[in-house]
Amino acid sequence: MTRTPMALANWKMSMTVAESLAFVRDLRALAGDLLDQVEVVLCPAYTVLWPLARALEGSPIQLGGQDVAATTDPAHTGHISAALLADAGCRWVMLGHWEVRRQRGDDDATVNRKVHLAFEAGLAPILLVGEAHDDAAPQAEALERMLGRTLAGVEAEQAVRMAIVYEPESAIGVSQPASPERVAAGSALVRAWLRRRWGGDVAGRVRIIYGGSVAPEHAAELLASPDLDGLGATRRGRNAATFAGIVRQVARAKA
Repeated sequence: MTRTPMALANWKMSMTVAESLAFVRDLRALAGDLLDQVEVVLCPAYTVLWPLARALEGSPIQLGGQDVAATTDPAHTGHISAALLADAGCRWVMLGHWEVRRQRGDDDATVNRKVHLAFEAGLAPILLVGEAHDDAAPQAEALERMLGRTLAGVEAEQAVRMAIVYEPESAIGVSQPASPERVAAGSALVRAWLRRRWGGDVAGRVRIIYGGSVAPEHAAELLASPDLDGLGATRRGRNAATFAGIVRQVARAKA
């Protein structure tokens, strides 16, 4: 089954409004028609969502939030609800990032609540899964446990709207991505779990991408996995020329 390739940029706590608007202008010029072949999702700081949404009207580039509150109760200073993200122009939201898990104490049950709140608000979750630094379990066991807990209660018609990022915790903030062999194994395990859970049709429609220290020079090796549908970048996702190079590699391998 053909799946639309995907390229994700997580800007974390960076990029001013002016820098973000310049990035989008440059990316559109550099990537050109590739933006019709690869689904590009930008996850900027919350302060940038509204102006970027206006600037991207009529563009295939989509916006996502970097996280969401695990509640709809408005009495939570410094948090943002799924409904507010949707109102600001988001179609996606990242959930389960290792930094959020470690810094805010999110566990699989919390991520699961966020998944359901995202769907209720009309957002498509980008679920991040992978092995923890301190998890001694085999790769398959670690991934299956995390997928089972974070996707509990999700229906097949919801699952096909999601994207899943395979990102082991050890691949964050380092100079090299995980090995192509580990990425291929991880993405294959995720695809196999989806097949067991919802059947081949759903498993064949969900996009699986790899995130973690991605750069254009690593892209071809990583994308050789038949179960991988794209890449996510952080540092290289903040430079329009570099990210356009990643989009080009994704299109070349998967479009």
